[in-house]
This record gives sequence, structure tokens and C-alpha cells, in this order.
Amino acid sequence: MINLENNMNSSIPMVSILVPLYNHEKYIVECLNSLINQTYKNIEIIITNDGSTDSSDLLVKEWIKINNTKIDIYYNTQENCGIVKTLNKMINMSNGKYIALCASDDALTPQSISLRVDYLNNNKNKLAVIGDAEVIGTNSEFINKSAMKSLYYANYNRLKTNIIDELVINWSVVGPTFLAKKKLYMKIGLYDDTLKVEDREFYLRLLAKDYLGFLPYSIAKYRIHTQNISRKNKESVMSIYYQIAISNLKHANSFKGINKFFLKSHIVDLYVARKKFSKLNFYILYLFRGIRKVISRLFLVNS
Repeated sequence: MINLENNMNSSIPMVSILVPLYNHEKYIVECLNSLINQTYKNIEIIITNDGSTDSSDLLVKEWIKINNTKIDIYYNTQENCGIVKTLNKMINMSNGKYIALCASDDALTPQSISLRVDYLNNNKNKLAVIGDAEVIGTNSEFINKSAMKSLYYANYNRLKTNIIDELVINWSVVGPTFLAKKKLYMKIGLYDDTLKVEDREFYLRLLAKDYLGFLPYSIAKYRIHTQNISRKNKESVMSIYYQIAISNLKHANSFKGINKFFLKSHIVDLYVARKKFSKLNFYILYLFRGIRKVISRLFLVNS
């Protein structure tokens, strides 16, 4: 663990930015540079290297030496234990009133933290907030101004007026845009480390309590590249469908109406995805998921 000079700007609440790192030697420096260039100055950065086998460790240590800032930067390494357990450890390590997440291959825009903290200060009934992100490529080239719209066909209006309906039926959360008050984790718990896809289950807990808000701005840069888990082969995608089905069925009774129906219908996904993988099963489930989403979206439009 490396601790740089303390941040003396204590007049505003501290934000802990958590950076789980795994084999992102090509991107980690860009990620960290975006964090120290925030307009919001009272931050700490916690970086956990989850057993990287590339040059990430050397790059982070060199970056810390070069960037001897007034920001507290904590760096630790561990044997690989996966993103969920790593995040939970980092949350317990954090000292801030707020917690922000940023994957080691993504980056934040300069006002990212300020905008999200301001939102929570102005919306006392919310304990967490998400925003949109620009899409960037392998070499940080600009691809699209909205990850939520271009990748997930998100509806901004519903995100602003009925975020529960929109995200239950049309998942469009982009990883590096989440910021929460730390007390949120005391109220709804940490990430479920029995799941490989942790975010869906966590967000359903969050949405069931109506704790989540939305900022209609791009406050981060979300990177698409060949290592993105959501773009692996069909068998991996089927495994993700299975994990999502578990989460949806687990929390279906926390919702009502079309949302409850949508979540309950994932009993079909669970049944198909738990079978021995075949391309036929994959395409059957893919088709069923598409039809279900179209019907559910039509219901939202007409409701």
C-alpha cells in the first residue's frame, strides 16, 4: 500500500474512487490520469491489482512516483479473486462519504465527480446516481457520444421520470458512471459474491428502494475492446444470461406490474441457459429475450 501526501481540502466530503485492475496495462495510466484531473479535489484513489499477469503493476507504481499529488492514493496487489470480491474489499477499505467506481480500462471526464456529488446533494431522497458515457475504442478513439443510447437504446425521458421501469426492462447502465453515498451499502448490502455478474442483482436491490437517480450527461468514457466480457463467445453470453436470470428471479417479488412479469419470465432463461450449451438453445433464448423486450417496451410506451 502506497499513501501519498494527505489531501488537505476537507471542507467538502471525500469521494473514494475505486479502481479494480486486471491486465489493463494499455489503459490504466489513461484511467488514473483522468482521476487526478477531476475538478472535485477531495478524493482518494484506491487501486487493487487483482492478480494481473501483464505489466500493470510496474506501470501503476511508476505512475504513482511521477504523480506525487496531494491526493491520497492507495495501491495494493492480491492473488486473483474476481471483480465482485475485489469490489467488496475496496468498499470496506474506503474512507470517503461517497464511493465512485471506475474500471481500469475506462476513464472519467473532468467534472464527473462534481456533477454526481452535486446531484446527490440536491436530491436528498437518492443515495446513488448514474449518468451516460462516451464510447471510445481500443486506441481511445471517439466512437459515440452516448453509450446508453448507442449500445442499449436507452430512453432518456424514462430514465429521468421513471428510472425503475426503464432499467428493469431495458438495462442500460454503463459501469464507470456510478457514484453512491457509502451508507447505501449499509442499507442494501455489498455485491453478491456468489454471482459472476454482480451489477444486475445489486441494481435491482437499489431500484426496489427507489434510491437511484440519473444525470443526462456523458460523465465518463466507456471503452469497447476485444476483452469486454459482454462481447465474448456465445457460450460465455449464455452464462451471463443464466446469471442475470438468477438475479431477476431473486428480486421479482420486490416489483409490481409489468416489471414483476418481466422479471418472473426469466424462469424460461434459467431453464434454457442451465442446459448443456448448444447453438440451438442459444438462438432460442436469444429470440425469446428479444420478443419479451419488444413486448415489454410496447407496454411501457402505452402505459
